[in-house]
Amino acid sequence: MKTILVPVDSTATTENAVLFAAEWAKKYGYDHIMLMKTYDSIFDYINISEGYTMVNEETVNSAREYTEALFSRLDYLIKTTGFSHTVSGFISQLTLLRSINNRLIEDRTVELIILGSEDQAGNNESTVSENIISIGRISRVKTLIVPAGYHFKDVVNVLIPCDISRADHLQRLSDYKSFMKNKNHHLMLLYIDTKGNKDVRDQNKEVWEKYVQGYLKNIPYSIHYSFGKDIVKGILSFAASHETDLIIALPGEHSFLYHMANRSISEALYQNVSRPVLILK
Repeated sequence: MKTILVPVDSTATTENAVLFAAEWAKKYGYDHIMLMKTYDSIFDYINISEGYTMVNEETVNSAREYTEALFSRLDYLIKTTGFSHTVSGFISQLTLLRSINNRLIEDRTVELIILGSEDQAGNNESTVSENIISIGRISRVKTLIVPAGYHFKDVVNVLIPCDISRADHLQRLSDYKSFMKNKNHHLMLLYIDTKGNKDVRDQNKEVWEKYVQGYLKNIPYSIHYSFGKDIVKGILSFAASHETDLIIALPGEHSFLYHMANRSISEALYQNVSRPVLILK
């Protein structure tokens, strides 16, 4: 069984992420969508605060009934997409991050987490969206971030920000070659030169392009270069000016952002991008 885990709350952003998850599951062969809801963290604080008894059994039961109604609504939305496999709901009294971490440990069938993201400039009412960066860091499986209002469509053009000074880092894609070799996919490898070096004779570029040619043999791809100090702006500008259906962020030390940028830049990308971002692990 292949499972998609979708942390949920009661926002339109969650509903959109759930609909996206259902379409993704149909397209890529997932047969289980698990919805996970955690109680508001204020309950935890009140429960452990000496002298406070505000959270009684009635309050907890009311929260549980509300969550079950939420699951029912989301289950209905999933079925409207034609997804005919298993949909389940999981309620946790732990914090969101601990709940996700425990679930990944206990359920080895979870292969993907899908998160709905709200624009930082907007009203961020989604508790899931507020924790996207933290979830992305602790997740042991692939994590897909879906911008608010973005509707699923078939993936054709895939943007992968790369670091040409580390030609071997594309090896991390080997676990996903079945995805990459889809004849309908076109990989766009983007290197952003923050030093503004436009010398096409640069040795790193020669090594990089030769390596890519050998490694991505029989996989449609193109190599692109951008020049500028603002990495996020470079990535977003490229995605806006080139038809882009998905951005792939390589994991950890293999990540372009890991070597070329600090944490605040990667966070800015995840929270402001207008295309889905798949964070590999």
